[in-house]
Amino acid sequence: MKLDLELDDRIGGLITAFQNSPEKVDRATRRALKKLSRFAERHTLRALARQQGITQKTLKALGRVKVSLLKPGERGSEGYSLVVWIGASDLPAHYLGQPRQTTSGVKTGKHFWKGAFLMQPVNAPRPMVFRRKDNWQHQYQRSKKSGRMMWMGLPLEKQALPMLHNAIKVLEKLKPLLLERFTTLMQQELNFLWNEAFNI
Repeated sequence: MKLDLELDDRIGGLITAFQNSPEKVDRATRRALKKLSRFAERHTLRALARQQGITQKTLKALGRVKVSLLKPGERGSEGYSLVVWIGASDLPAHYLGQPRQTTSGVKTGKHFWKGAFLMQPVNAPRPMVFRRKDNWQHQYQRSKKSGRMMWMGLPLEKQALPMLHNAIKVLEKLKPLLLERFTTLMQQELNFLWNEAFNI
């Protein structure tokens, strides 16, 4: 996500006052954007965790939210760019909380998977949540073991929580918040430099 920020008149006036000191304006911009990137990460994690019904800690541990500040010339950017990235592939159910088998399904955190069961695949470090597919058929495909074509497949599907829709909603709400926050931070940084320059 790339933001095109339009600065209000108050910031424009402060920047004009610093026209003869472009390095100071650049310093203020860098500091404001660093603070903005931390704000963006906190806000994105909080909003997405609330939407998905999981903890921020889980989202962070899975590396689903990353915010990076690109300097001019980095990855082809002309000026500073703030990139907010959300990994929007479905979240496997076993990451949403300690899986607990019940008579009618599996509970993971706040989520319940009706008709599901716990099973630990051979190469998995912990049990995962599966459910039988409703309309399942064998597929004619090549065996990885023998290399022959045969009818094969399992009538199971791993349960996961969709994320794409909520990720889009979070990013749409984030853009105006970031613009407002950047305006405030930039004004604070320029005011700080202004006061610093005249207190010497």
